[in-house]
Amino acid sequence: MTPSRQQQLKQISETYFQALRDKSFSAIPFSNDIVLRAPLAPGGSAYPIKGKDALHELWWKPLQPALEGATINVIEHYYNEALTEMVTKAEFTIAVMGATLRVADRFIINDKGEITEQENHFDASPLKSHIHHICLRSMDFEKTIQFYRDLLGFPLVMQTPELIIFLAGGVFVAFKQAEPRNKEYSTFSPFEVGLDHVAITCEREEELHAFTSKLTEAGIENTGVKMDPALSKLYVAFKDPDRIQWEFYMK
Repeated sequence: MTPSRQQQLKQISETYFQALRDKSFSAIPFSNDIVLRAPLAPGGSAYPIKGKDALHELWWKPLQPALEGATINVIEHYYNEALTEMVTKAEFTIAVMGATLRVADRFIINDKGEITEQENHFDASPLKSHIHHICLRSMDFEKTIQFYRDLLGFPLVMQTPELIIFLAGGVFVAFKQAEPRNKEYSTFSPFEVGLDHVAITCEREEELHAFTSKLTEAGIENTGVKMDPALSKLYVAFKDPDRIQWEFYMK
């Protein structure tokens, strides 16, 4: 009896990961009252998504862009003594990010073979050096997506009504909706307490000049290529639609 239950748990877990490869939500044996905790889901791990329909809308749909061209290598399965839950470790290579995450998914599975609870964990260390993510506020998600994805070329890895996340090099850049206090603060000011600017490494000087030309042609306010006298490094500074300042800075 025990081996067959263990085999059932293993099969359900592998069905889940195969469904991610196939981009097929309907193939995953979620129960109707499934509870999901995931760090990149709306609300994060502290506020789980409850119910299969909500899971599809709030987790699966935003996840789909990251599944395009993704490869998943299941490494190992671990089971509790009662064989009611398990943890599966896997490597998740996300093509749009150009990086591999180490993931661990914990499943609670009922006697009918349905996933009733799932908790997702991932190690993003392959994606970062020192900064894991930056979270900013945006007045208009549509303009933000046009600027960061369409103009700057940052992959859009998650999109929900409350949150959008891009990948800038190895750093997650997240945006939440801004709620301005009044008209005076409807755009960002670097002179208030808070963020001054964000700098991203640029590898080659030719890329810096080409990107500066692209910004200018698109009508994006920028400084042109300048020399930082303190560090003797070339850079260009520019502003997004909310006037948050960014820099492309020579390595």
